[in-house]
Amino acid sequence: MKKNVCTILFLILGCYVLAQKTVCEVKLLSISGSYTGDCKNGLAHGKGIAQGIDRYEGEFFKGLPDGKGIYKWARGAYYEGEWKNGMQNGHGKMVSGDTVVTGFWKNNKYQGLKSLPSYKMTHSRNVDRFTITKAVESVNGVRIRLLLGGRENSEVENLTLSYSSGSEYRNFGTYGIENYVVPLDVSIRYTTWNQLHSLQFEVTFEFIVYDPGTWDVTLTNM
Repeated sequence: MKKNVCTILFLILGCYVLAQKTVCEVKLLSISGSYTGDCKNGLAHGKGIAQGIDRYEGEFFKGLPDGKGIYKWARGAYYEGEWKNGMQNGHGKMVSGDTVVTGFWKNNKYQGLKSLPSYKMTHSRNVDRFTITKAVESVNGVRIRLLLGGRENSEVENLTLSYSSGSEYRNFGTYGIENYVVPLDVSIRYTTWNQLHSLQFEVTFEFIVYDPGTWDVTLTNM
């Protein structure tokens, strides 16, 4: 009798532990009611179906729609296409009633028939080298460094920053723009000497940022 009771308890506990291990969290609130599919470390990861107010079927990464999938809103419209970090990112098709829109999306916003780049340099004059890279921070900001050779450019004169949104700041050798909205148009103008201090010239550098986030811009003169 005791052996049978122990066996039953073992089966119950085993099923309970197994159920606990298979619980998968979906981080997107609108589809977080129930989930069936692949799981990793307690999060929806791989292929699955999530149902809440809305419904999503497709690929997940760390609890969020990521990859290819179909999202159906409660009102009847649906999007079929590419996802990144829980948002429409990439090529896809939006269907709402008789209206069908096909093209590219970025952060849930329709971009058009062609995909926009993350940024675009539009004009450069007397800049020997430049780099534009996206940092890990999620706040909207642009940090600008001016170099002469491989060091901070102390020969900069008459610097002006023009930008379509946000506010300007300076932190030691870094010039910046914070709290901008995309698309952000930036124009940088200044005068500098060369490394030998034998020639002075005017520098112009203009670019557009299409992706929100923190961007590091470095301009190098020789």
